[in-house]
Amino acid sequence: MARSSWLNPALRLIKARINPLMRPVLKTNNPVLLSFAQSLLSDAQIECVVFDENASVMDGSLGILPRRLMVADEDLERGQAILRDGIAQRNRPAETTEDKFLGGRLTVRQPAQGFRAGLDAVMLAAAVPANTGNSILELGSGAGTASLCLAERVPGVTVAGAEIDSELVGISNGNATANGLGARVVFVTVDVLDLPVDMKRDYDHVFCNPPFHGTEGESSPDEARAMATHDDGLLAQWLAIGVRRTMSSGTFTCIIRTDRIGEALNALPSTGVRIFPLWPRSGEAAKRIIIQVRKGSRAPLQLLSGLVLHQDDGAYTPRANSILRGEQGLEL
Repeated sequence: MARSSWLNPALRLIKARINPLMRPVLKTNNPVLLSFAQSLLSDAQIECVVFDENASVMDGSLGILPRRLMVADEDLERGQAILRDGIAQRNRPAETTEDKFLGGRLTVRQPAQGFRAGLDAVMLAAAVPANTGNSILELGSGAGTASLCLAERVPGVTVAGAEIDSELVGISNGNATANGLGARVVFVTVDVLDLPVDMKRDYDHVFCNPPFHGTEGESSPDEARAMATHDDGLLAQWLAIGVRRTMSSGTFTCIIRTDRIGEALNALPSTGVRIFPLWPRSGEAAKRIIIQVRKGSRAPLQLLSGLVLHQDDGAYTPRANSILRGEQGLEL
């Protein structure tokens, strides 16, 4: 899931100096809450400035020291009321559903509204060529569906899921425990684009389903869905981090919209790349592609035959159905 983009630090500083009578309306080290608060104030046409960002970077305490969200003195009371109401509504327990994956072997609880995992998560997990004993990282793990599908299919792997939304992290860890996978799969609240030191290591495999949209189009009014579906033009950073965290000879695997293939290839190595289209039906254009990078490989780029998902009557093809039921992996 991606960060929101706001005023650059230099402009913030200028604004603060022009209007020195500013008061803190919020103090937090939660980047999701900070982004949400900025959005609420912006919608209410209240100017706001984030203080203490540079200090936390300079002293190495990023994510520990709280940042202050400042507003003009005359906007303080209205800003406090807007944040109080908005945060109270945001903190209401989200409605969830329980969905079956891998032929019913896996039960995943996920939010009823917003971005929901489905076929893409299963296909992505099936494409990771993991073996028993492998250490795996998922970037942007959501409710944990893809990581849990992978761990259920391949015994003995350990999976770490990085997710910026703390509510989803709670749900996903609950899913891991409920499915008997809590000892091998764990999810943590971190920013994919700013991983903590203990996660900046090499993994046998890394995979992700990054936000499908860049800067184009309108974001959903649902905060969680907007974060999950829009990357604010940061797809290249998601992919670069994925490759960087992959050990030599390991794989980095992602699923993206087909029309973002040029953007993706510009960010990935020029060799060791395989592209696997997911065809909705025979003769129809692929809307999704799986891209896999074998780190350190010098093999030229390969466009593979891909997988046809549906028959003419709408039913899944036998191969697609077998993968969705967890009976086989997806070999690229």
